Amino acid sequence: MQPQCHLLDAESPPILHDELIGNILSWLPVKSLMRFQCVCKSWKSLISDPQFVKLHLRQSSAKNGDLAHLRLVFERKIDNTGNKIVSSCSYNELIENPTTVVNRRNSHFRLKNKYRAIGTCNGLISFVGVQLGEGKKDKDRCWVKFWNPATKSRSPKTPYLYHPEIEPVTFGFGYDPSSETYKVVALLFSVDNDYHPHPVKVYNMGSDSWRSIPAFPIFPSPFCSDGIYLNGALIWSGHHYVSHLDRAGDWDKFAIVSLDLATETYAELSVPPLEMPSALMPSLDLLKDCLCVSHMKNKTHFVLWQFGVDKSWTCLLNVNYEYISTPRHSLRCASCMSGNGNVLLLIEDGAILYDLTENRVELRVEIPTNIYCYHDKNYVESLVSPYGN
Repeated sequence: MQPQCHLLDAESPPILHDELIGNILSWLPVKSLMRFQCVCKSWKSLISDPQFVKLHLRQSSAKNGDLAHLRLVFERKIDNTGNKIVSSCSYNELIENPTTVVNRRNSHFRLKNKYRAIGTCNGLISFVGVQLGEGKKDKDRCWVKFWNPATKSRSPKTPYLYHPEIEPVTFGFGYDPSSETYKVVALLFSVDNDYHPHPVKVYNMGSDSWRSIPAFPIFPSPFCSDGIYLNGALIWSGHHYVSHLDRAGDWDKFAIVSLDLATETYAELSVPPLEMPSALMPSLDLLKDCLCVSHMKNKTHFVLWQFGVDKSWTCLLNVNYEYISTPRHSLRCASCMSGNGNVLLLIEDGAILYDLTENRVELRVEIPTNIYCYHDKNYVESLVSPYGN
């Protein structure tokens, strides 16, 4: 028997099942989804549903395999008082038209000088604000706010975190998948107490207080960047405790520690074979969901190491500063790596696209110098709420 072909009546509109509609919509950019909430009540309910938000985040993360979809978060000065804005752009935009991207006025967050960005996770950007105490009895205090640039929604201030000397604090922002909770971690330490265990405070997004967890096992340098989020953990670099401050240049004391956000326990990772210590401490980077360490070698070379799934280190890049025509102190970080093996190096006045396969500079662009701080290199736009559960 031949199968029958059922044709829709000419006057009957085609019907799409809700599950299929959800799958189609999950591949669209956030800007389109925000508009589509006005189509009908069922679409508005679907787009705001927590399960759809998770599905959309997975789809957005899956597209982050090339420079067209990878996004960068940066801070830009806007006056001489320290005020700034935080914005994001794709790497393709930054490379093809950097001046327009940096100076455009849409989709940015204006910050007063008391704020700074401390990290991004799943489309959210976390900021910390600091207010210095007036006198010995008035403690310094800080607080955190969250912002979703794609949905333009932002949270109120968190409860205050008090500390006698709040300035030297290193933060981290990440997601605990076991409890589906976003967490901010603060490593507190005093410049007069360098070689003692440092207290650690944790804030769960949506809660009403900070709480304590076990002390950080190494000395986190106050000159290091904030913690890097990777696979449910926050990672910092620092040093094992030594007896004198002038020993801080011994790279055999260099250490990397991760904090599991689910169990809130620490683990020390192996370190790459760093050679010839310099005045600059090695820095942590994140390339294609892999932890990396970059450092200066012999004051002549920029070296980049990648931490593999087998927990071993592989040297990705070892290039002379003269070869890439860059002063050694102007190279800020390795920002991202594309699917074809090109790595983007951010420098003070621009960016260098370096071909790892051919071992040569593929492209060099100038970027306005009012950008003074780069943040997450794997930022994705999402529908995630900055208000917590």
